Amino acid sequence: MKKIATALLLSTVVAAPAFAADEGFYAGVTLGSARVGVPAAFGGATKNSDTVYGILGGYQFNKNWAAELEYTGAGKFTTATSTGKADAFGVTAVGTLPMSDTFSLYGKLGFAQVTGKANGAAANANRTSATYGLGLQYNVTPAVGIRAGWDRFGAAAKTAAGATQNYNSNVYSVGAVFKF
Repeated sequence: MKKIATALLLSTVVAAPAFAADEGFYAGVTLGSARVGVPAAFGGATKNSDTVYGILGGYQFNKNWAAELEYTGAGKFTTATSTGKADAFGVTAVGTLPMSDTFSLYGKLGFAQVTGKANGAAANANRTSATYGLGLQYNVTPAVGIRAGWDRFGAAAKTAAGATQNYNSNVYSVGAVFKF
């Protein structure tokens, strides 16, 4: 009887980290590059990319589904007459397709509030629109993962005359995710 109890106790201790990795809270940081589709009203772009930083947090419901919050830069643009930048706050559902114990593909779909500002504009331009993305995650340990991904955000900026111009931003990033 003691052998059975010992075997059950050892199997529970060994299996617990695997179960813990499938659900729970996580947080992360990202570093990347944004490519901005410059609004036509601002003229031709001389530069339309920027280094962006982000933070994220979420809850993993099971190995296939999570909900995630993210705050990230959504890029800068420079034209002959103006400069602009945007930051995004997004809420997404994340679907994960495990390819092995350590490697998985993920897709994101949700909404983002993007605040854009162009020099000379009277106010910030806010745009709420659908956001989506794709990526890969490699779990170095059950508690630490490395991500590489692409996210698409809808952004806006105001011209000096006050007209709102919509545009899109593609963010390519790498990051680390920490489960707890």
